[in-house]
Amino acid sequence: MRQTRLAVSAWSLLCLGAYAAHSSDASLYHSKLWVAGSIRSAMLASVRTSWEQGTAAGAVLEFDDPEYSVFGSSPFVSDGNFPLSTLQLAYSAAVRQSPDGRLSQEVGDALDGAALDGASAGSAVLLGSLTDPSRYNYWLDAANAQLNFLLDVAPRTSTGAISHRVDSRQYWADGVYMGFPFIAYFGAVTNNATLLQIAYDQCRLYRDALILDGPTGKLWGHIYSDDNKTWIDEGIWGTGNAWAAHGMLRVAVTIQKTEHSSEMAPQIADLTLWIKEILDGEFAALRSDNLVPNYITGGPSFPDAASSAALSSVAYRVAHLFPQKFGTNYTDVAAKIRDAVVGNITNLGTMQPIVNPLPDPFPYWNQTGLLSTESQAFGLMMLSAWRDWIGA
Repeated sequence: MRQTRLAVSAWSLLCLGAYAAHSSDASLYHSKLWVAGSIRSAMLASVRTSWEQGTAAGAVLEFDDPEYSVFGSSPFVSDGNFPLSTLQLAYSAAVRQSPDGRLSQEVGDALDGAALDGASAGSAVLLGSLTDPSRYNYWLDAANAQLNFLLDVAPRTSTGAISHRVDSRQYWADGVYMGFPFIAYFGAVTNNATLLQIAYDQCRLYRDALILDGPTGKLWGHIYSDDNKTWIDEGIWGTGNAWAAHGMLRVAVTIQKTEHSSEMAPQIADLTLWIKEILDGEFAALRSDNLVPNYITGGPSFPDAASSAALSSVAYRVAHLFPQKFGTNYTDVAAKIRDAVVGNITNLGTMQPIVNPLPDPFPYWNQTGLLSTESQAFGLMMLSAWRDWIGA
């Protein structure tokens, strides 16, 4: 009996310590909450290409209406609330949909040449069919057209992977975030296990094509051409790995929230293992300033707040959702990155230092930049993930 009491007492102390730590974190979060507003407004003020439109919509959804994010408890049904800010971004994506079904394309004087980027807004558009009944058919038709493009129109590689580009067959690490979470989300909303499996398979095929043995572990190269069987960018790019980790996380969590989670447990386990590979490899390369390098190999290694914030958000999410696989060592690093990122935000609310997001000069991911929608979105995602992890 005495041993039992001691065990209970020890457990109580542990719980109290965890509560105190989270309570302290909650106070810190609220003291930093002003940062979210400045990050968000700078993000919304920046010019968005198709992938930026979708990434901004995802970041706003996580921050404003987390119950509708795939990280929420019941994200695939309406709870009666209207996610205004997210649907405003989704509406713009649908209004600018091209005739072939790609969202966010009709901007400037040309399409963007990507097969997957437009789909980054697909989940937000499909959310409209759940939460805005007055436009139900409009939202659903736009989402269906985007899905049809991915499954039936976009080029395929020799392995069956959906190409990231429309005029050639290429794997880009970025594409794992752009297209495959939307396929999984569509499968969850319509209870279509085939789409869930397709989303998983696409992540697997991209990993098979891009995985490398890097100096800090298995990580992803950036761009591989299936047409020429050659690397276009074999470098281990921080943002590319962050895109891949984020995309696989969304696919894993989406599957987990459906009635098919038990039968697809092996797929979820694979995805979380592959996320762990990326976090382990990138965190092992953390610089003394607590930011990850732009490139670990194959490019300039200047510090990059964008990929750092994205990886920090992934670490908070997996620690919250899969605590048996991801311990406090991940959230400890996430906190270091968070403080470094927040400490470098300018008086305009912009994140620094970041990669140039503009398409010129090529390769633009080798230069630093001043303003990046995706960087701002990653910062907002990081703060949302931190909030949800501590329960603030």
